[in-house]
Amino acid sequence: MSMVAEKLASDAVEVLATAIVNPAAVASSTELHDLVRRWFRLNGQLEAFEAFLANPGDGAWMRDLLRQAVERDAAFARSLSAAVDQARATTPPQSNSVHLYADGARGGTFQVAGRDSHRKVAIDIGGSGFALLAVILAIGIVFAVLALQH
Repeated sequence: MSMVAEKLASDAVEVLATAIVNPAAVASSTELHDLVRRWFRLNGQLEAFEAFLANPGDGAWMRDLLRQAVERDAAFARSLSAAVDQARATTPPQSNSVHLYADGARGGTFQVAGRDSHRKVAIDIGGSGFALLAVILAIGIVFAVLALQH
């Protein structure tokens, strides 16, 4: 087993998985996606590719097939390496963000969206004085939760 082939296959699976869960990364990985899909289709392994798309957290089968392809086909290995490099060079950075939507004067719905999570918390507040305090407290809790996740 070649360490270079293993690394390239792992990198390709990582980039593709990122594009599946991060819509901002889809455009940068189109060439890689098309290359890998074409290889899987031509080699009768489209089922493995579709299984990965359905569950990007489990890329072992796909990684193993890509490693084998890289070991057997130098031209495919070069194309895969170039596509991974291109996707990584143009993928926008990921960041955590907090979005606050207030539904009314007595409360609000607070949404937290991060790279790996999305949380929604509804808070009912009994007065405008408490509203400001609750919003500040909710934002503090949101940042604490996001910090603990990383």
